[in-house]
Amino acid sequence: MELNKSNKLPPKLKWYILVKLLLIIFVPSFVLYMINTDLGKSFFIFLFFFPVLPVFLYLWLYYSVFSFVVENDKITMNSGIIIKRSKSIPFNQVQNVDIVRGLLQRVFGLCRVNIWTSSVGQIQFSKKEATRRPDGTLDINAPDGEWLKNFILTKHS
Repeated sequence: MELNKSNKLPPKLKWYILVKLLLIIFVPSFVLYMINTDLGKSFFIFLFFFPVLPVFLYLWLYYSVFSFVVENDKITMNSGIIIKRSKSIPFNQVQNVDIVRGLLQRVFGLCRVNIWTSSVGQIQFSKKEATRRPDGTLDINAPDGEWLKNFILTKHS
């Protein structure tokens, strides 16, 4: 990962998404297939062609246009297929950086880097509870994620 250069998300992220979506439809379909073969086949075909295929195509496009630039004092994330968004997070506002690596992410050598600030925009209120979400999230190669975490925390201190 280079400073002051536009970085794209890793190509294997698209395959990770495809495998994850296929697992989501395969497991329930397999269970239904074991119970009732016709219902299992119908469920698989319905899920694949209606919700899964459009979701996969949207995510494929979204991750194709997503880019980020790591500078000496901030990270800027650019996204959007139709409506373009750009978000900069100055390193002096970062409170924490954490890395999440699920089982499937480890298989693909990926990780999710969550960048937390003290922004009130991280708190989402619903009817019964408040939840927090990071100001910035990147799904990148695991070694790049470790490098980015260390770089941000070093610049912050």
